[in-house]
Amino acid sequence: MNLSHTAAERDLPRTESKGSILIVALIMSAIIGVSLVSYLNLTQTSLKNANRSFLMMSGLDLAEIGVEQAMACFYDETTGIAAATAFAGWTQSTSSSPHTATRTFSGYTPVPGATAIVKVYVQNFDNAASGVITVKAIITPASGPVIEKYVEVTMKPRGLFTNGLVAKNSVTWVGHPTADSWNSDPDGNPATAAVAYSVTVERAGCIVASVNSSIALGSGGNVFGFTKTGPASTTSGGSVHGLGTTTNDTTRITNDFTATLPDPTVPSPSVINVLAAVPSTLPLGTHSVASDGRYYYSWGSALSGITANITITDKVTIIMVGRAGADAIRLTGTKTLTLSASGSVVLYTDGDIAAFGNGIVNGTTAENFLIYGTGTSAGSQSISVGGNGNLIAAIYAPNAAVALRGGGSSGEVMGSIVAKTIDMNGGTNFHYDEELGTLSGSGTAVSKWKELQSAADRAPYATLFSFP
Repeated sequence: MNLSHTAAERDLPRTESKGSILIVALIMSAIIGVSLVSYLNLTQTSLKNANRSFLMMSGLDLAEIGVEQAMACFYDETTGIAAATAFAGWTQSTSSSPHTATRTFSGYTPVPGATAIVKVYVQNFDNAASGVITVKAIITPASGPVIEKYVEVTMKPRGLFTNGLVAKNSVTWVGHPTADSWNSDPDGNPATAAVAYSVTVERAGCIVASVNSSIALGSGGNVFGFTKTGPASTTSGGSVHGLGTTTNDTTRITNDFTATLPDPTVPSPSVINVLAAVPSTLPLGTHSVASDGRYYYSWGSALSGITANITITDKVTIIMVGRAGADAIRLTGTKTLTLSASGSVVLYTDGDIAAFGNGIVNGTTAENFLIYGTGTSAGSQSISVGGNGNLIAAIYAPNAAVALRGGGSSGEVMGSIVAKTIDMNGGTNFHYDEELGTLSGSGTAVSKWKELQSAADRAPYATLFSFP
């Protein structure tokens, strides 16, 4: 009896030890299980957050798609397509101001299980220069609240003369030409007197650019500003720099330039005067003014070009087409085309232009003498300034060969030039008037891009995206 009792007593602690180990194991298993569940929940939450962050970024991408759709329609307008046709497929409203166009794009699947639509609301769709594009991208995820992204884009006129010298193809300098800039209207007030170019107002803001080819500045060319080419082209020779130095600054040389240079469109005014003979003064008192306040003249190909003295005393537009290969302007010696203080000229021509000697006298600014080269085939039109020839003008002739020769003792060219090719030699001095960058005339560009994030920003559009 005593031996049996003693054995039972010896076995009792061993049983209690096994029970304790089991309890500890169960507790540890529970802790591990809770930890695994927590980790899985954390992983799932992180995955959901990452997925939602991705969808939010996708919302901006989708909104940009809507902006691009509207921009493509605006671009079609700039090529001469009627607004109603450019925005075909959109719901258009012109019964009240602003005129609007709306459209919904659907069928987007940012990630599996999520769907998206893009709503585009365009104000002033038939007036691209003041158009406003607002886009609402709506993403419905597989789970969680709907994601909405708003983007507002404001349009502005795109100027033809936002750079100094732009060529479709090559820019070639020989000798020691110079290009710099100044601003004839630094205070932005047209009522104040224009500031004439001088070294005291010189700036390093002239851009010399080539769309499809390279820029060769020769051995002694100086650009106070910047040079820009396309990705496959380069700038060589000369020096590109800021003020106060002639040391080449490679940060001012880039190869990311792109530009679309459409052919200019000859206007169709409400009133046009037909010239029977070459005048010495324009306008004449017997001629009629159009609704925009300008005097329009049809200068037929049967008349000779401007080869003798002529004075412009008011706002005149000359349409001189049908003379490819012939002279539109040829002024040598003391012969001049003179703009009075109140005069301005817009010239549309496919003929050649040459100014030597005193040439063209413009006592105002380049924006008062605009030349649009209407030649449609490459090299069919030439524009030349040489000797002591002076030219203060803005030239847009995307198919013309422009040559600035020498400069003599007092020859200078001021304004802006867009051409097929631009050649400069000798001591030609070119001064870009930065005020020309404010002129419109080449479609539209984006002046402001803004994501509408706050409720206050989105409020004006609260009811405008109700269209299906």
